[in-house]
Amino acid sequence: MKRKSEAENTGFGSDNTPFFILGCVRSGTTMLRDFLRLHPRLECPEETHFFRWADPFASPRYDRNYIAMKIFDHHRKMDGISNLEFHEAKDKSDDRRAMSDAYGKMFLKARAHENGRWFDKTPQNIYGIFLISHLYPEAKFVHIHRHPLNVVASLVEGRVMAKHSVKGAVNYWMEAMILIQEYKKIGGHRLLELPYEVLVKDSANELKRLCQFINEDWSLLQTEKIKTHEEQNQYKKILSADEQRYVLERTEPFLSVYGYSA
Repeated sequence: MKRKSEAENTGFGSDNTPFFILGCVRSGTTMLRDFLRLHPRLECPEETHFFRWADPFASPRYDRNYIAMKIFDHHRKMDGISNLEFHEAKDKSDDRRAMSDAYGKMFLKARAHENGRWFDKTPQNIYGIFLISHLYPEAKFVHIHRHPLNVVASLVEGRVMAKHSVKGAVNYWMEAMILIQEYKKIGGHRLLELPYEVLVKDSANELKRLCQFINEDWSLLQTEKIKTHEEQNQYKKILSADEQRYVLERTEPFLSVYGYSA
């Protein structure tokens, strides 16, 4: 009974505004999403990419992405949404927010959790952070970041995503950081940043900080189900010494901004 009273006094559970986890790929966004799914109010579909593409919503090039890329068919199947439902919703939507809201609503219905709160985890939506910020003026953003050496090594190895060159992998990290830094100049109060390395060491406190930011009761999160391990620094096995030096040189000044070193 005491917990219920505290929740009422703090407004926990009163906000169903979606929030957005974004940033550079291979930085722990999926892990963070899975942690938050352990909260009874929070639901997250598979990656949507609604705000990733630079092409205008409903333009031929924008629509082509959702036809040509079969991964989205797989994501919708996992979310319990048929292709017919998706394309009907997209055709009825006037902009990206309308599409995003429609998908969130369909997803919650498919999860039999219509009173839940959906959030989006698409790291590449960082390319649309300014659009999201405008279309969702009340929404918040969560940026999880990771040492670029380990991000680059993961992309070069190519176990989860297609293999990248070191240069391409570095630019994946750099472009995400550039966009985040520019966004912070105008909307920093709506952004929470989480270091991957701290999250895996002290997940309970970092998740408490996050839940407070999004106004959710962190005590409802099933933290006993969370298992992590400290960063393994696989870059030492994957990247040559010359490649490591290149990454460190190319990722400044943001390397220092986030307190990272070799």
